[in-house]
Amino acid sequence: MSDETVLVGIPEALESTKKALMAVGWGESDAQVQAEIMVSAETCGNNQGLVKMFQPSLMAPAVGSASPVIEKETDTTALVNGMQSPGMLSLKTAVDLAVKKSEKGVASVGVYNTSTSSGQLAWYAQRAAKEGRVVIIMANSPEFVAAKAGASATFGTNPLAFACPVEGRDPFVFDMSTAAIALFGVLTCKAKGEPLPENSAYDGNGNYTTNVADIAVGGGQGAIANWGGHKGVGIALMIELLCAALVPAAALGIVDAKKTAKSWGHLVISIDPAATVDGFAQRAAAIINTVATSHPDGVRLPGDSSLAVAKTNEANGTLPVPKKIWDVITKTAASA
Repeated sequence: MSDETVLVGIPEALESTKKALMAVGWGESDAQVQAEIMVSAETCGNNQGLVKMFQPSLMAPAVGSASPVIEKETDTTALVNGMQSPGMLSLKTAVDLAVKKSEKGVASVGVYNTSTSSGQLAWYAQRAAKEGRVVIIMANSPEFVAAKAGASATFGTNPLAFACPVEGRDPFVFDMSTAAIALFGVLTCKAKGEPLPENSAYDGNGNYTTNVADIAVGGGQGAIANWGGHKGVGIALMIELLCAALVPAAALGIVDAKKTAKSWGHLVISIDPAATVDGFAQRAAAIINTVATSHPDGVRLPGDSSLAVAKTNEANGTLPVPKKIWDVITKTAASA
């Protein structure tokens, strides 16, 4: 372990993060939810974790914010107005509602009018899968990502998550950003003083850079790179259409800038597999096991690495946390 990292007990991480959130203005229950989501991400080594607390003021309640409300509703659909509450609180509301509405069928719930990150989508997806649902969750965000070298930033990091129950194991969870690096991956590099991964960002001239200061998030003129060439662009664009056209969030070409409009969009699609097939979890297990054993050395499936890290950290009861971030959290918590 480097001198820049400290080991923190998981209960201590949860309690201190909750207290830090309360210190910047959240009530205990809302602080608890956000702390659980961030600590869960940290536990599995995801960069959507405690780095969010590096600048605590950015996690404070927005002026005039309120609890999310259901604005439109049918038996199988809903639109949640986030009321400028955190993405984490709004999306949890939407996922729980989608799970409820999809009993014996399919449901979709959209979210708009949130202006902070919803964090690791895998947390919500796994939550739904543990209720027996097949779920797809996606989100758009401000203009951080360029569709190609030299292009203006148009996309957010636009993550997409899928999860489903699987017999005999934890739910299968696939969570990806459509950017070459997630925003909080950039902020983690910034907090640690580390370079960006190769080919993950462009400078203001459209050249690849590993310097955080070259991209807009670090104060420069460049952008995060999109993932996966034209296929990645297609997925990112699909998410923009579903989360900012189908859902009435800030949309490219309609608002001057998504960043200043402060209305991120999410879409949750939840399916009760029992509505279409018997024994879904067993069928899913057969498919996943066949893929996993299709090479003599095995095949690493999406989510396997995160799950292994989480199980190790949970067994140890501790988390390795960047010292700079932990110092901010404990200092903020002490002021509560």
